[in-house]
Amino acid sequence: MRILLLVLPVLLAVRPMASAEVPLFAEEFERADVIAIERDGQELFGFDSLTGRRAQIRLEIGEVVLFKQVRGRIGLVLTDRRALGIGAGTGFQEFRYRLREEPPAVGLVEDQLALVITPKRVLGFLGTGGGWVDEQFSPNESVQALRVGAAVGVVATNLRALGLGTRGRHFVSTDLRVKEKLESISAQDTLATLRTSRRILVFGSPRSSWIVQNRRRRR
Repeated sequence: MRILLLVLPVLLAVRPMASAEVPLFAEEFERADVIAIERDGQELFGFDSLTGRRAQIRLEIGEVVLFKQVRGRIGLVLTDRRALGIGAGTGFQEFRYRLREEPPAVGLVEDQLALVITPKRVLGFLGTGGGWVDEQFSPNESVQALRVGAAVGVVATNLRALGLGTRGRHFVSTDLRVKEKLESISAQDTLATLRTSRRILVFGSPRSSWIVQNRRRRR
């Protein structure tokens, strides 16, 4: 009994020290909706419960709102002229479409990242202060699928795979091989996985890099 009493304080002292040595990514904290977007006439208001601040932006004459959604730490508004993103601790940030660029009707929004597709390019909004990034498609490139996780986004086209992490400042691309066909695509919190007829491609956040594994040939 005496030995047990002596050992218990040692174990109690060691456990907090051991857990403190394991770092936590920001994405591992419990997620909650902290952004709200409200419209009053031509005014859009963004409310941030983390900072207690209010952001405001005015719609232009004749500008039409096509899509509005909030999730976690970001909010997204798509109009017929521009994309508007707002993150925790930031105001509205706009990204204008190009001349004759067809405006997107919907976007994919998750806790810290949003993806928007137009016929000419993919737009990514990072709610961690990164703002808007974009990647242009080539003339013969077409989108096959896209997925968004809490802190990662991925787009698959007929020519390549594009990944975006919350700490990235641009899309990271990896080419698909000739006659390589997409079989499935999925996204978790910090990982996105593409399975093709030849390989398994995994994109990870926050490192913003691709890991590639060749598949066994089918007999």
